Amino acid sequence: MRRYVVVSMFMLGGCATPTVVQTVKPGDFELSCAQLQNEYSDAQRYREEADREKGVTGGNFVRALFFWPAILGTASNANEAIAAADTRKAHLANAMNQKRCSIPNVSPKPAAQAGAESEAKN
Repeated sequence: MRRYVVVSMFMLGGCATPTVVQTVKPGDFELSCAQLQNEYSDAQRYREEADREKGVTGGNFVRALFFWPAILGTASNANEAIAAADTRKAHLANAMNQKRCSIPNVSPKPAAQAGAESEAKN
């Protein structure tokens, strides 16, 4: 039984796919306005990717078929990734305000539009 629990934990960890960004990076305040804006856009992209992982995806379908508790791990990881991306964006916005940089107007895309764009890329 103990072995099953350990194997289950590894499977849960392996199924958690969204990237959890580092909220504060050394040197953030030394970046130029353009670099800060790029970092901000990257954080928004990671947030959108994590948000898509919470929905119905092929990976989540497979997880449900073979090991349904993995869906809980993926959802938990996605929530953590979203929170980290939001915290990163707030940190970068603070750095941009201090440098008097303009903050990019990056609005989240609706899930249907984001999914259609990823399908078009493939």
